Amino acid sequence: MNLFERAIAKVSPGTALARAQARYQLSVQMNYDAATTGRRGASWSRSRADADSAAGFGRRDRMAAVAHDMIRNTPFAVSGKRVIVANVVGDGIIPRIKSKNEALKLRGLSLIERHMDTVQIDVNGRQNLYGLQELALGTAIDAGEALIVRHDLPLSTKAVLPFQVQVLEPDFLDDTRDGTFSDGTEIREGIEYNAGGERSAYWLYQRHPGAMAGGPVRLGLSSVRVPAKDVIHLYRQDRAGQMRGVSWFAPVAVKLQDLADTEDAQLMRQKIAACFAGFRKKADERPSNAPDFQASISPGAIHDLYGDEEVVFSDPPTVGDLDPMTKLILRSVAAGLGITYEALVGDLTGVNFTSGRLGRMTMKSNVTGWQWKLMIPIMMQPMGQWFLDAWVQVDPQWGRKIRDAAVDWTPPAMPLVDPTREIPMLVKKLRAGLGSRSGTLRELGEDPERIMDEIKSDAEFADREKLVFDSDARRVSLSGSVNTPVDFEEIPKEEGLDDG
Repeated sequence: MNLFERAIAKVSPGTALARAQARYQLSVQMNYDAATTGRRGASWSRSRADADSAAGFGRRDRMAAVAHDMIRNTPFAVSGKRVIVANVVGDGIIPRIKSKNEALKLRGLSLIERHMDTVQIDVNGRQNLYGLQELALGTAIDAGEALIVRHDLPLSTKAVLPFQVQVLEPDFLDDTRDGTFSDGTEIREGIEYNAGGERSAYWLYQRHPGAMAGGPVRLGLSSVRVPAKDVIHLYRQDRAGQMRGVSWFAPVAVKLQDLADTEDAQLMRQKIAACFAGFRKKADERPSNAPDFQASISPGAIHDLYGDEEVVFSDPPTVGDLDPMTKLILRSVAAGLGITYEALVGDLTGVNFTSGRLGRMTMKSNVTGWQWKLMIPIMMQPMGQWFLDAWVQVDPQWGRKIRDAAVDWTPPAMPLVDPTREIPMLVKKLRAGLGSRSGTLRELGEDPERIMDEIKSDAEFADREKLVFDSDARRVSLSGSVNTPVDFEEIPKEEGLDDG
C-alpha cells in the first residue's frame, strides 16, 4: 500500500485493500498481457507440468492415434508428412568413411555399398539404409518418436556385416513398467534409467500390442529388456528435460479436422443444392398407388402434388466463399509443421523468384535443423558406430585402424529455386574465396570425396583417350578459350592395410 491507501485503511480497511489489489492487477496487465487473469485469458490452459507429464496419462497415445487416422484419411496431413520427409531425408543421408588411409576408405565404402545400401541391413528385408531413415523419421512425425533397434548376427551369417536394424513404433514400449528400485534404478514408461539418470535399457514388447489375432494381444504380451546401447530413441525434443516425443501434428490436428469437416459440409450443401425438383399440383385426391417422392428427391425430377398437399423447404444460409478460409487454415497448418504453404498445398499462385526463395530460406533453416540436430546426431552417428563395431568383427586384423576411423554423413540439399541464378552465385562465391568446393558440394547434398574421385577418374580417362571437353576447366576456360594443359605431379599412394 502507498501512503494514501494507508490513510484510508485507518477509516475503511476494506476500501484500502481493494484499491491496492486493483492497482496490482493493473500493473501486471500493463507489463504483460499474457499474465492477465481476466476474460481475455480465460481460454488459456495454464500448466506448470513438465513436458512428459503434459503428454502423459494416455494423451501421447491419443495424439499418435489421431495422427495415424489423419495420415490414413486427410490429404493435407499426408502432404505435410511427405514434404518434411522428402526434404530431410530425400534420397538418403549418405555415409562416408573419414580416414587418412585411402585403402581403408575404399574397404569401408565397399562394405557400405554391399550391406548398408542393400536390404541386408533391414531385419524385415524390405528397406535399405535410406528407406530405414525415411521410415524412422516418418514414424517420429506421426507418433512423436521411433525406436531403432540393433540385432546382432553370428559371424557365420551370410550377411556382409553381422548386424541388422529394425524400426519400431513407440507402441512397442511397455509403459506398464514403472517404478523405483533400491539400487537407484528407475523405470519410467518402459525406459530404464540408472542411479545417475542415464538410460540403461528399454523394455520392449516382441509384438505390436495392437496386432490383431482375434483381438488386441497386449494383455497376453510380455516385454523384454533391451540394453540402451542397442536402441536409438528418435524424437524431437521441444522442451528441456523432455524424455519422450509428441506427434508433430499435435498443434495442427484440430485445424486439419475442422477443415475436413468444413469441406464435407460444403460438399453436402452442393449435393442438396443440386436436388432441384419440379412440382405439379393436381386437384384430385392422392391415389393409393402414387409414389412417395419424400423418400427420395432426385435432380431434375417432376413430382405430383394432390389435393391440399404442399411441400415446404427450409432456406439454409449459404456457406459463402471457402477459398480464403481454406487458405488461412492451411497457412496455419504449414506454419505449425514448419514448412511453407506452397510446399504443403502445391499452390504457386503469385510466387516469384524472390518470394519463393525467401520462403524456401525459412523452411531450409527448419530442414537443416532437423538434419543436423535430429537425424544425424541422434540416429545416424550411433548407426555409424554400429557399422564400425561390426566392421571390426569382420576385419579384426585392422581393428586399430578401423577404430581410428569415423563415419561422416552428408544430408540431401533442398532443390534450388532457380538454378540459372543460384549456380552462378555459387561459382562467384567459390572464386572469391568465400567457400570451399567440399563445403559447396555438401550444401548441394553431394559427397565431396565421391565427386572428386569421379572428376579425377573422368580426367584420367579423357587424358588417356586424348579427349577434350568444354567441362574440363584444365583445358577450356569459362569464357570458352583453350588453356594450356597443366602437368600434375604424381601423388604418392597411401599406405596399405597390410600392417595391422
